[in-house]
Amino acid sequence: MSTRIASIESFRVLAIFAVILWHSLFLGKLQQLASEHLLANVTVGLIWWVGVPYFCLSAGYFFGKSARTGGKPFARLRTYVTPLVWIFLAWLCVYTVIPNNWPAMVYHHGLWQAFFSETLRNLNHLATQPVTSFLMGYLPVWHLWFLPALMFSLAVLSLLAVCRLQGYMIPLIIILYVLGLTEEIAVGEHFLHKWSVAILCTALGWWLAGRDQPSMPTALCLIVGGYAFAVMEGEVMILLFHSTPRAINEHYFLGGIVLALGIFLLALAKPNLGKSTPLPFLAQFTFGVYVSHILVFWTLAPIEYWLIKQSPLWWFPVALTIYFLAVFFTVILSKVPIARYLVLRRF
Repeated sequence: MSTRIASIESFRVLAIFAVILWHSLFLGKLQQLASEHLLANVTVGLIWWVGVPYFCLSAGYFFGKSARTGGKPFARLRTYVTPLVWIFLAWLCVYTVIPNNWPAMVYHHGLWQAFFSETLRNLNHLATQPVTSFLMGYLPVWHLWFLPALMFSLAVLSLLAVCRLQGYMIPLIIILYVLGLTEEIAVGEHFLHKWSVAILCTALGWWLAGRDQPSMPTALCLIVGGYAFAVMEGEVMILLFHSTPRAINEHYFLGGIVLALGIFLLALAKPNLGKSTPLPFLAQFTFGVYVSHILVFWTLAPIEYWLIKQSPLWWFPVALTIYFLAVFFTVILSKVPIARYLVLRRF
């Protein structure tokens, strides 16, 4: 559905690597080293925090561009969403059956016991906590929460298009942020946090699809301003709510959204950015890397944990290894006619 734009494709690779840095525990280790230093903790948190918002911005942007070419919005939505439904269900089955650190589990408990016990445990979670599993990414949904959140976001936007309510896009964005912030302050939980961010950023991308090409100064101002505002948000949380710098990573950062928006506007302002690098080529594997990198992480867990115990310097190489092995795994699956559709979709 998207025209390949070198800058957007390049930033997709950086965004997925930021997600891997968090899931591989590299950024968490940096936060431990930073102790309670606010600036360091906010900076490290923003590295991974902007990844998923960027994916939503790009998905909403290209879906909005497609919708503006004419045709029935729900027909386009069905074309886009139907494969994602099957992909989500297939990978959900994978993560329902396969346990964390499965090589060690198989070694200690045997093949049947390891996989059978994990399957029963995950099915019980889905049966007893279906809402929280999907909204907050609890096991066995994990990072796959992004797929239903994205599909729901595009469905909401399609409904607005059918009802000719596109003029209410900005109020919708504001309402979503206020709801998320209210939930955090009043309830102290983040049940709608991930999905609210997904809908908000997808709506922003849709809205940008109807605007003129942004300027470089505008993009840079949003990047710098978003980062500065996120730091100020952290300061306010500590003063008003007595939060620790490490605890504020769960905060619904408005500055983080602005930062992600600035990065996406930079990609639109400079469409050839990264064109001469390998990043646009690697971007075609981003979807496969996203859905499979946790499986790769679990497969290499015994080696990873051993290396990490030797020295903290191994944290970054481990994350880099996970990324390229996930790319390799995606390439292998793409050669299998049936499996290729599980890894070769673009956000």
